[in-house]
Amino acid sequence: MANWSMEEALRMALRLEEENFVEYEKSAAEATNPGVKAMFLFLAGEERNHLKLIREKMAQFNITP
Repeated sequence: MANWSMEEALRMALRLEEENFVEYEKSAAEATNPGVKAMFLFLAGEERNHLKLIREKMAQFNITP
């Protein structure tokens, strides 16, 4: 098991969520099937929520993004 600090874990989580958000937004923009587009928009929204939670946790621990 990795022995990460809170700062390292939150920064990595933030980076991964940002990457996923960008990919889902891009995929939604490129999708021609309405169902597929809706799925990618839903997933992008979930990532947006995760980003908000991670940033709140970073603020709680005085960690700069």
